Amino acid sequence: MADKKISQLVELTSANAATDILPVVDTSAGETKKISLDNLPMSDAAIEQSYPYTTDFISGTKRTRDLTTIDNTSGYQYNRSLTSVYVGSNVTSIDDAAFENTSMTSITIPDTVTSIGDDGLIDCDNLTEITIPNSVTSIGSSAFRYCSSLTSVSLPYGITSLSDSIFKSCSSLTSITIPDSVTSIGNGAFQLTGLNSITIPDSVTSINTRVFSDCPSLTSVTIGDGVTSIGNYSFASCSSLTSITVPDGVTSIGSGSFYYCTSLATVNCLATTAPTLGFGVFSGILATEIHVPVGATGYGATYGGLTVVFDL
Repeated sequence: MADKKISQLVELTSANAATDILPVVDTSAGETKKISLDNLPMSDAAIEQSYPYTTDFISGTKRTRDLTTIDNTSGYQYNRSLTSVYVGSNVTSIDDAAFENTSMTSITIPDTVTSIGDDGLIDCDNLTEITIPNSVTSIGSSAFRYCSSLTSVSLPYGITSLSDSIFKSCSSLTSITIPDSVTSIGNGAFQLTGLNSITIPDSVTSINTRVFSDCPSLTSVTIGDGVTSIGNYSFASCSSLTSITVPDGVTSIGSGSFYYCTSLATVNCLATTAPTLGFGVFSGILATEIHVPVGATGYGATYGGLTVVFDL
């Protein structure tokens, strides 16, 4: 049914679920709500038509608003009736805790958004995937923490750091690509996730505390050549990890970095000068030897409790 004036309306004998709607105008809030028979998902044409404006679906009601910022006063925080959001191009930021603990299953973010604040989408336990546009240069700590259904994430190229706990406890997240613009990975960034493998790009210089700890499905890790320090308990309790190669540039390995990696059978360290070790780096692992370059210095007969083999 095309848009009509009230005087032109006639009784419907049939309904088209995709096009027939009941408009509700909220003059006090300056917004239009539409109740439709079939309002998910929005068609490409509908998204394009409403692109400047933010459209959401709450309890079967479609609502369109002209927002420039989404924050914890926008009506989304703790909203367990929210199912989907199309963020309009007038929005430039998603602020702290804006979507905390909602039930939405999908969100579309335009390339006008430049930042996502701390706890921005924390505890959105029904969210399964998200694409973050390359316009985003800042993502706050715990932004996606406890998004337990999240399986797919596209990170923006140009972001330089992954904040503390950004994906912590995303237990369904099995893979992610870290762009080579990232130089640091914050504390607990991927702790308690379902990652199977991870490649840390050469651009990263430091792996901080507990970044990948308690990832029971993690079997493969590639550490980039740019890394100079591995933080405390960074890979602790990764019980499926079978081998690790520490690149030449690493000068320090923190306490318990590979603590209780019970399947870790092969340890290689490419550093020609032995990195400084914290306490209990290799405690509770399967391997009894560490392999280092021929002629390397500073290792001695044992290193971190492992027998040193000069054969790399």
